[in-house]
Amino acid sequence: MHHHDHKNIDNVQQVSKKRLGITIFLNFLITVVEIIGGIVSGSLSLISDALHNFSDGIAVILSYFAVKLNEKPKNEKYTFGYKRAEILTAVFNASVLIGISIYLFIEAIDRLSNPSNIDSGLMIWVASIGLVANIAGTLLLKKDASHSLNIKSAYLHLLSDAISSAGVILGGFAIYFYDILWIDPLLTILISAYIIKESY
Repeated sequence: MHHHDHKNIDNVQQVSKKRLGITIFLNFLITVVEIIGGIVSGSLSLISDALHNFSDGIAVILSYFAVKLNEKPKNEKYTFGYKRAEILTAVFNASVLIGISIYLFIEAIDRLSNPSNIDSGLMIWVASIGLVANIAGTLLLKKDASHSLNIKSAYLHLLSDAISSAGVILGGFAIYFYDILWIDPLLTILISAYIIKESY
């Protein structure tokens, strides 16, 4: 009976790892698509949303390795090595994200007084792809999130990405129908401020 339970836990961890692997792939795919979409459409908020996805992609990778670590027999040296790598990764990731976010923040403030043309149709389409992929990621992790803190953390990151993408879509519609160009830099400021807050 005990052996059967152990096998069940192994199966659950294998499924969790596979699902986390898929969400990592989706996250980085969205990042690339949104960066290209942001450059082509002229939307800063898409680029800041891509950055938000990237930061959460790193968080999901850390969750993936934490699940992997739980499979291994307890080894203090190995656990310490992982923890040190996790801290170094988090510090490096936070430093890069804060730097890029500050740049986007300054650029967005400049755009508030000097709005530039944005291809809102492309902005809506690209942010919609991001939203669908993030929702798919949250659905993949929803079941496992209830019994694993690592997966719950990844799930919440993806949920915040989905909300961020939804905000960019609404901004795209505001530009498309009402030509409210200042909404794009405003969204950029909000997303960048959120990333800076989360990185500390």
